[in-house]
Amino acid sequence: MNTAEIVRLLENSGIRVLGADSMSVYIEDPSCILRGFETFIEYAWIIITAITGVLLFGWAVSMIRGAKNDIVTNIRNLFLMFVALSLVGPILGVIYGDDIFGIGCKTINVSVSELNTLLDARHKKMSKRTGDLYEDFQIYDSGVVQSVRIDN
Repeated sequence: MNTAEIVRLLENSGIRVLGADSMSVYIEDPSCILRGFETFIEYAWIIITAITGVLLFGWAVSMIRGAKNDIVTNIRNLFLMFVALSLVGPILGVIYGDDIFGIGCKTINVSVSELNTLLDARHKKMSKRTGDLYEDFQIYDSGVVQSVRIDN
């Protein structure tokens, strides 16, 4: 199987492929905990946006009920909060590089020939075993004490 098909199969299975050449495929360590934080931050952004929407709705209700707030100041503060939260990701990307969560993840170098060997094993059939696979074992539990009753 060529390298492009191997890379496609790995990416479809959820493995992050960093690069490939004719000899090796470079993948990110699947157990990298920092990718979990990246997913958490993506979900946290959705939750922060929902909470802000609820607060905005409450603020609008309070304005309708006659609260003495300055509408321009409230909109300005809300706008500044969203701008600050939106700029955190790009600023950290500029400072630390494009993939901030990939900094601590290890790269694994896998040989294309080894991957082809594994992929070819999918089509092989196991040979049938002649004879019994199990041997006769005597298992004794040394922790069990049997009580013996003595009749007089």
